[in-house]
Amino acid sequence: MFEPENDIERLLMRASAEPAERPAFARALIDARIFVVLVSDRPVVPGPDGNVVIPEGTKLTLPSAVRGEEKLIPFFTAPSRAQAWFKDEHIIGPDVTRDLFARYPAVPFVLNPGSDYGKDFTPGEVARMLAGDFDMRAPQTVTTQASEQILLAHPREIPAALIEALGRELGAVKSVGGAWLMLAMRGGQSEQSWMLGIDHQGPWQDVRDAIGRAVVGDILQGRVLDAKPLDAGEISVTLRTGIPIIAAKGGFLH
Repeated sequence: MFEPENDIERLLMRASAEPAERPAFARALIDARIFVVLVSDRPVVPGPDGNVVIPEGTKLTLPSAVRGEEKLIPFFTAPSRAQAWFKDEHIIGPDVTRDLFARYPAVPFVLNPGSDYGKDFTPGEVARMLAGDFDMRAPQTVTTQASEQILLAHPREIPAALIEALGRELGAVKSVGGAWLMLAMRGGQSEQSWMLGIDHQGPWQDVRDAIGRAVVGDILQGRVLDAKPLDAGEISVTLRTGIPIIAAKGGFLH
């Protein structure tokens, strides 16, 4: 169970449940004190005061979080989140999100990998945040691995324009084997959103880019679209009964 340890974690939890809270979370995160895992190329030992003594000439590197074929730079909202994720010998160093983003331009990041609440940041999102754009209307990924209630339903009115746009863009992505759309109501949300279940093999970034191309303009009409890679879970089974966005392609297991 995820118990928030600080204000930024409380904001993260609210942002995962309420899309309207996501700009406030991004605005707070950019100048927040966060933590990174550092791996040393030689042994390090605690000093008399309990702090780690790093020998002169020591090389420190950031380990990568791997998702499919994609490598992301991990950072964390609290030292305990970092310790839970990285089990080998390491150092946890404080940092500021803005400084971390600026040091590694044009690469993806992931907040709190392996934790119940986290978020992926695409290079485009990072650039927008560094430029002071916290609107976050562009496609983004908020990870909520904690148990939460999600009710799925078929819409009364078929969103033809949205289906056409998603089908066009996702159908052109070779790693996508099928996609289905349903209405969703998350526990704690006041409004319905769209949930898109996707069968895919390959980098999830390709899927996000395709969705981003599909939802330009006001095609969502103010409603949030959440995308989920399909697995064997109960939600995925239900999503496969939704509106088919593209016909399932051969070579995928369902």
